[in-house]
Amino acid sequence: MRFACQTLFDITATGVTGHCRTQRLPFQDRAGQLITDQQSWDRARNQQRNWETLQQILGLRTQIMQITPPVTDQTGTRWLFEFETDTAGAFGPDDDATQILRQDAAGVPMLRELNNEPDIESWLITQGPGQNIWFAAVPINT
Repeated sequence: MRFACQTLFDITATGVTGHCRTQRLPFQDRAGQLITDQQSWDRARNQQRNWETLQQILGLRTQIMQITPPVTDQTGTRWLFEFETDTAGAFGPDDDATQILRQDAAGVPMLRELNNEPDIESWLITQGPGQNIWFAAVPINT
């Protein structure tokens, strides 16, 4: 099964992990951002942390495959990516294929004040007012 995810949280895949290592500065992260000091390192690390958090949620129930790097939409306010699973129905029944995934994600804390809106709640809201993450099943063309 293939799924799409869209979120208001900055989940830029920077590849920056660990604590700041000044001997590595300056460098460009995987997203092309220039990392020149502790502040830019921490920002890129927090973007990567958000991306890692979503990957951990997705991997709770099944093996995730063919995950695409997150990209922003045309407005630059939403991050989008797709992924496949090895188990049909892992995230919900056929009539609501993301039900369990939404339950797993609801209330998970995220880091904000990155490139997202500063007044976004600091946790994932999967439905209703204030929703900041969406999941959808995507048909696979064979």
